[in-house]
Amino acid sequence: MARLDEFVNNVISEGLAKKTANGDEVSNLAKVISDEEASITEAYAKIGELYVQQHSDDADESELGKMVADVKASKKTIKDSKLKIGELMGVNFCPTCCEEVDDDALYCNNCGAKMPVKLLPGMVLCPHCNKAVREGIRFCTNCGGSMVEEPKPETKVCPNCGWETTDLEVEFCDGCGRRISASKEEKEAEEVKEPKNKVCPNCGWTVFDIETMFCDECGRRLEEAE
Repeated sequence: MARLDEFVNNVISEGLAKKTANGDEVSNLAKVISDEEASITEAYAKIGELYVQQHSDDADESELGKMVADVKASKKTIKDSKLKIGELMGVNFCPTCCEEVDDDALYCNNCGAKMPVKLLPGMVLCPHCNKAVREGIRFCTNCGGSMVEEPKPETKVCPNCGWETTDLEVEFCDGCGRRISASKEEKEAEEVKEPKNKVCPNCGWTVFDIETMFCDECGRRLEEAE
């Protein structure tokens, strides 16, 4: 015996309803079935779209997660292809919001996103204004900024609070009073010392740390506890 779904499908597809006394009613019911199935298909599509929107950033290794990743990949391929068509046609579009932008625009006028710069051979980007300029020049022809990279001065950084100074003679941090080193090599060369219990002779504040030199409460120099 046929299943219900199979039986009804055969009735609708082969036009068997017309051969019965209740043909009109069967046809009306067939239309109801068709409309509801179309509604369900549309609902499925909306559910899937909503799920992708809500979980597009999830690191999900499930079957649904892989489907979401496939949809994201397909959307990126479609978007990249459309942007390429615009490029081939000589029209620039923002890769973020897809609004048309001028050829020399640094930022999108619609969403403010930074626009990618196309570099021709022999051209480099200015580190100050992001404009493409001729390689080898000393100053940017757009903003006048120096194109010569200046060496950064050597600094000392406190390993405890991050305080930084260019004075390489400084031995103690101005922020927390801890001893600082000038370089990684110097730090590695220092003798490894066991932490000691230190106490403030003024207010009694204590700390179990060999590097801390001054009290966090009153600023007085710490002493090793007995």
